[in-house]
Amino acid sequence: MPPSPHCNTLFLTGVPARTGRVAFWSADGSGPPAVAGERATVEDITVVLPDGSGVGAVRVPAVLLPVRAALPVLTRAWAAGDGHRSTLFWGAAAVHALHLLARGLLLPGLTADDHDAWRVGPLAGEDLEAVRGLAAAMPPEAHATPLDDTGPVRLPESERLLRAFLDAVADTLPRSPAAPLVTGTPGYAVPEPQHLPGLRDWAADVAAGH
Repeated sequence: MPPSPHCNTLFLTGVPARTGRVAFWSADGSGPPAVAGERATVEDITVVLPDGSGVGAVRVPAVLLPVRAALPVLTRAWAAGDGHRSTLFWGAAAVHALHLLARGLLLPGLTADDHDAWRVGPLAGEDLEAVRGLAAAMPPEAHATPLDDTGPVRLPESERLLRAFLDAVADTLPRSPAAPLVTGTPGYAVPEPQHLPGLRDWAADVAAGH
């Protein structure tokens, strides 16, 4: 079921990137929206909403989908063009990610703690400009989760959050049931994090080259 026009959408980052999730929530704080998808869960999340004195952090119920399950929901909403502006934004981001991957812009690497991770790249100048242009169009509801629960309210920086989503898509789609059979190894092929400290120098060389 596609999100309703009153259903807001945002992306919650994860480490590794593929563990990020897409959250669908209602600004009025009512029950979680009717969004169906594989491995959907309902959880309370913290979002920033306008209040009488400016903005404040509140808890709202949300439907959370892993990236793989969220992609068809987002792309269908984008194609229909009748969802909330935050849903349409993340739908456009999903379509953009798929276009980048279709061009083969996919690089292997390691997380800070030496787990396997794919990312989008290498990006040429025009690709970077396209990402920045899309990030500039990110509506407030699309990155309305605060960076922390203490101190002044701070929201995720739009371009960094968009890049995290693109990397999450890149880190998700190559991992299929058949991938380990093709590669002969679980690294970069299975969803479960693989600890590969022996590839640190190689990953650094890949990053340096791109």
